[in-house]
Amino acid sequence: MLRKKVLFVSSSSADKLNVMYEAFKTHGMFDISVIYRGKIGSTYYNDTRSIVVKFLEKLGFPLDWCNQNNQVVEYCKNNNPDFIFIVKGNQIKPSTLRKIKNNNIQVKIISWSQDDMYAKHNRSYYYKWGLKYYDLVVTQKSYNCNPDELPKLGAKEILFQNKAYLPEIHKPCIDCSPIKTRHDVLFIGSAEIERFESMLFLAKNGIQVDVYGSGWNKECYRSKAHKNLIFHYENLINDDYSNAISCSKISLCFLRKMNRDLQTSRSVEIPACGGFMLAERTFEQKKMFIEGEEADFFSNNEELLKKVNIYLGSSNRRRIISNNGRNRCLKSGYSYQDRVNEIMGTIG
Repeated sequence: MLRKKVLFVSSSSADKLNVMYEAFKTHGMFDISVIYRGKIGSTYYNDTRSIVVKFLEKLGFPLDWCNQNNQVVEYCKNNNPDFIFIVKGNQIKPSTLRKIKNNNIQVKIISWSQDDMYAKHNRSYYYKWGLKYYDLVVTQKSYNCNPDELPKLGAKEILFQNKAYLPEIHKPCIDCSPIKTRHDVLFIGSAEIERFESMLFLAKNGIQVDVYGSGWNKECYRSKAHKNLIFHYENLINDDYSNAISCSKISLCFLRKMNRDLQTSRSVEIPACGGFMLAERTFEQKKMFIEGEEADFFSNNEELLKKVNIYLGSSNRRRIISNNGRNRCLKSGYSYQDRVNEIMGTIG
């Protein structure tokens, strides 16, 4: 079978893990080329960019400092790809998409993002004005498919997909004995006031919670510190991330309220790592994992505390639920490779 040529347009630099690029690379059915955006100099809690760059992005007109738009146009002229897969694409201009279509009417252009792209803080004007040129817009936010959201902005065809995992990274640890990041109750994720208050509630009720991720060194969190709430002030990635989840007794899964989350990457990654997931209760997560059998959920701090105490006292029950959650990921096609199959099957 003739392999299809795919141009992958990344919204980040080459040193950042891009889950869909990894999924395409390991798929085996495509010849993949990639154009990175280049060093951004910004994270959620540490923005070192210049005032001009930040101002333009705030206005919705991000600066293309690495000339990515011209790189994409020139690549398409010289290589004639079958598909162009653009991650988020806030920096990709409508004129770029129009030129690509004019030069090759057969090419299929796909937009993919993990973010709520209807929310103004997540999208640029370039993204909004370019939506009409995409053959398929893939979202992990179900409400983005509503007629008054991305379709209203110009999206012609939308595919909703649940979150997913990378089998090469999100897998159980074989031997937890040397892992120093194994804990009773673990949370990996960036700082947000609602999740802080939930973990502080646990801490004040005698539960030690170990926290990894960005932003927790802010004074608003440090000033309310509790001896049972342990901030490690570091990010865990790749094997360090999966091993911590796999070897800890309970992994908490909080949702980001600003993004209207009904699920998050951890919603699948924790069970895929063989970890026991205790997550905020939403109808989407309950559809993905059976409550009390493949994961468990809570709706308020009191229920969270009750379930933490129950599961810390029952290693056998935790093990059964963790195994069931891992098997659900494997049997139900929750990997990013499975998501690639669905995308390519949809767009043809």
